[in-house]
This record gives sequence, C-alpha cells and structure tokens, in this order.
Amino acid sequence: MEECIMNRDSKEIINNMEFLINELHKEWDISGITKAPVIISFGEIEKINKVLIMRIAKTQALAEEETMTFKESISLSKECYVLLRLARKIKDKEDKTKEKAMDLEFSVPLDKEELELFKVMFGGTKVG
Repeated sequence: MEECIMNRDSKEIINNMEFLINELHKEWDISGITKAPVIISFGEIEKINKVLIMRIAKTQALAEEETMTFKESISLSKECYVLLRLARKIKDKEDKTKEKAMDLEFSVPLDKEELELFKVMFGGTKVG
C-alpha cells in the first residue's frame, strides 16, 4: 500500500517536472524586449555562421554528457534556446536583406540574453 502511494507520488512529481520544463521551453523560445541592434556586414556573415554552427555542436555535445547535474542541464537547455533564437534572427535578417539586394550590412535587434551571448561569441562585431 505504501509503495503504491510512493509510486503515485513519484509519477505526479515526474509529471509536474515535465510540465514545468515544457513551460520553460515555451518561455525561452520567445525573444524578450529588444536591448540593442547588432550590425552585421555580409563580409562577416560566413564567419558568424561558422561560429554559430560550432557553438551549436559544442552545446549538443555537452548536452549528451551523462555526468551533468539537473541544474547544469537546465542552464544548458536555456542557453540552447537563446542560441537558437539568435541563429534564427540572424538568418531571417540575412535572407530578407539578400532579397532586397541593396544593402551591404543588416541590423539584428537582440534582447538582453541574445546580446550577451552574441558578445561572448563575437566580441569584436559592431553593435549599433
């Protein structure tokens, strides 16, 4: 009887944790208020795309480690969502600017988290 109650409680805890993580993922997928735009030239875009791909691969490798704590896993998951938002924004602006075929650079509006990650990854790129 006591084991049945513990199993039910354990299942409820697991269901609640899964719900919480799904809600966090939804929240992390949404960009926040724009903090600052970043100016990217077409001469820099190839380098930026390579760095983004390398960062995604590194993050994926870290996520596959079995020695990660729950706290580290949640932190890495959040970084993944910020990284994906950043990559999507850059790619969308690059594509739209290429369609116009008029500009040599484009501006990408970033929220606080995206801007912090961008600065870590590309410290020398213009922020305007």
